[in-house]
Amino acid sequence: MVARSGRYPLAVGIALLGLGPNVVLSTAQLPVREAMAGDLGTSVATLGLATGLGSAGFAIGAVFAAQLALRLVQRRIFLVAEAAFALGCLLVAVAPSIAVLLPALVVLGLAAGAMLISSLPPLVTRFGAGRVALSAGIVDLGIFGASTLGPLIGGLAAAGGDWRWLFAGAAGLAVVGWLVALRGYERWDPAEPEARIDTPALVLVVLATAAGFVAASLASGHPLTSAPVLGPALLAAGAFVTLVLAEVRRPDPLIPLSSLTTQLPVTGILVAMVGGAVVVTTTDLVQTLLGQVEGRSPGEVAMVFWPMPIGALVGAVVFWRLFRTRFVPVLIDVGLATLAAGCLLVLAGAESWATLLLGFGAASTVSPGLFLTGLGMESQKLGRGFALVQLLRSMATYAVAPVILALVMRSPDQGDAARAGVLAMAIASMGALLAALVVPALSGARLRAPDLEAWLDGGKGLPSPATVTHLRPSVDDDEAEPLVPERLRRGRTR
Repeated sequence: MVARSGRYPLAVGIALLGLGPNVVLSTAQLPVREAMAGDLGTSVATLGLATGLGSAGFAIGAVFAAQLALRLVQRRIFLVAEAAFALGCLLVAVAPSIAVLLPALVVLGLAAGAMLISSLPPLVTRFGAGRVALSAGIVDLGIFGASTLGPLIGGLAAAGGDWRWLFAGAAGLAVVGWLVALRGYERWDPAEPEARIDTPALVLVVLATAAGFVAASLASGHPLTSAPVLGPALLAAGAFVTLVLAEVRRPDPLIPLSSLTTQLPVTGILVAMVGGAVVVTTTDLVQTLLGQVEGRSPGEVAMVFWPMPIGALVGAVVFWRLFRTRFVPVLIDVGLATLAAGCLLVLAGAESWATLLLGFGAASTVSPGLFLTGLGMESQKLGRGFALVQLLRSMATYAVAPVILALVMRSPDQGDAARAGVLAMAIASMGALLAALVVPALSGARLRAPDLEAWLDGGKGLPSPATVTHLRPSVDDDEAEPLVPERLRRGRTR
């Protein structure tokens, strides 16, 4: 069912107001963390645990919303989630202690995850093929690109000395978003009102995500091999493996793994995970290097990041213009190379140029990777596919950074340790770039323009052959092209 075109601006406003504030908050908290801990009478490590549980809530909320969207009217899900997000932000803004802050951050995260699933897929799929490219660009800039504003806004808030206004402002935007949704969110029938609830998957998602973020958060106060860190980490890994095995065997899985293990989703998920992790971790390391090692003021550190949103804007516009062409995978490759270059510029001391490239790299990897994943599967599974991508991306983005920062802060030479972390992020970007080139080649993928009409009608937007099918002699996939293109083979035989 196609929504009325006049509702499109409202749908855009719903998505941006629903998701943008949380994305900004997720990257704005590091500069104000010490002030928050002091005001709340707690330690930075305990505050990090609360923040980690809030990030876990985001991933869990996305998966739970994907399940609810099969059975319930999505408009209702979004309105409840937006109201809960506003309440969570307000509670954080007035929290007198960590006992109030922690559950408020969890509520805030759960609500943001639910809004992701109840706003993005409708925006992308409900307004016809002609709007898909524009929606992709808006999602890239206004939602994932909004993360580039976090270091600037958080640094300015730290310079001003009152972190509570960050969350109060987010609560105000959430109220506006709720009013816009009340007016503009159309009432669509549930996708599968008779769908069974995948209880095992939901339980395993909670275990894997919560345990993983607890382990990452506790790394700041404990050795990585200690029981408080290693125990939850092993629990998370075991729960995730069990989740995969259970969903593969289930005839009606919540998470469509059969669709997500082909070439396009595998490549897209990898790029989104690495891109998000590199940007957030490098951003945190730069703030640590400039603020705690070099002793610059919060305001001075914040201003280093002013080029970052500009880079994100350029990346989002390029993504919009290329979306209907065959060159989105090329943009992703350029984005990964740009992230590596940005990390190297940090090491060279050119921080402003580095943040410009990091902004462009963020907009050229995370959202394009997410959309390549979606185009490689049927559009009606988009919400459930996005839920898994967000779970994995959140784990990579918001669990890697705390561990790296913990190692840096524990080092006798924090400056050298921070620079080593930035170098590791450059290497991770280049490794992802190599994978983004090799995996499609060994899978028989070719650059093609997406068929958006067929995708919205229930097919795939792009062919997605079995992953590395040319290394698996027993696998025969009609969507896979020969390893060596026919024109090159003809040239060799002459």
